[in-house]
Amino acid sequence: MKDVLVLAHGAFHGPWCWDLLCDRLESRGVRCVAVDLNRGGLEADREALQTAVDAAHAEGHRVHAIGHSLGCASVQALQPDTLTTAILLAGSAAPGPGIPSEAALLEGDFLSRLLPQADGRMAIERSHARDAFYLRCPEDLAEWALDRLRPTFVYGAARSDPPFWEALPVTYVGCSDDAVVSPDYQRTVCERLRFGTMLDSDHSPMLGQPDALADVVIEAMARG
Repeated sequence: MKDVLVLAHGAFHGPWCWDLLCDRLESRGVRCVAVDLNRGGLEADREALQTAVDAAHAEGHRVHAIGHSLGCASVQALQPDTLTTAILLAGSAAPGPGIPSEAALLEGDFLSRLLPQADGRMAIERSHARDAFYLRCPEDLAEWALDRLRPTFVYGAARSDPPFWEALPVTYVGCSDDAVVSPDYQRTVCERLRFGTMLDSDHSPMLGQPDALADVVIEAMARG
């Protein structure tokens, strides 16, 4: 039996954003499956993730999932009984008692600065993305990531009963210097969920702090 981690990237990104983290985790014995999302909406993304989870589950492995930012919504739409643990990184927690309204989720004018596209996706200007996503990332790494951004569909976390984070061991990982998702929102969720921790990071610790994030992920997976 192996630990398999299914990874859901956030808005504008792709599976590439997990490369550095996956390198660290795979060197520690975790098999990583980064799924390409942005397929048209929450249900399409959930189905792609669930397919990856089910495939690993059918092989008899312990299956975990992590979502970053928008990817937290599709992770929380998965069937909890097919997962051992889940990790929510710098994104929304499913609505439930003690969880702030999604109106408190985003920092400043982030949403108003997005650019609507004809196909229903949203785009983001390169200069805005640099400050929003990679505020503390090295310049060469930030430029590498900026070259790979793409327009994305945007949606929120679905309500479930009980909330996803009560149905299995879920760890919320917040980022204290986040320019996209409010650090205050993230701290509140960390305090509300059974397991939560704050990283001294911008919105993208999987790029800027992969070693620190890998430690947190390993610890979170051990809770299952």
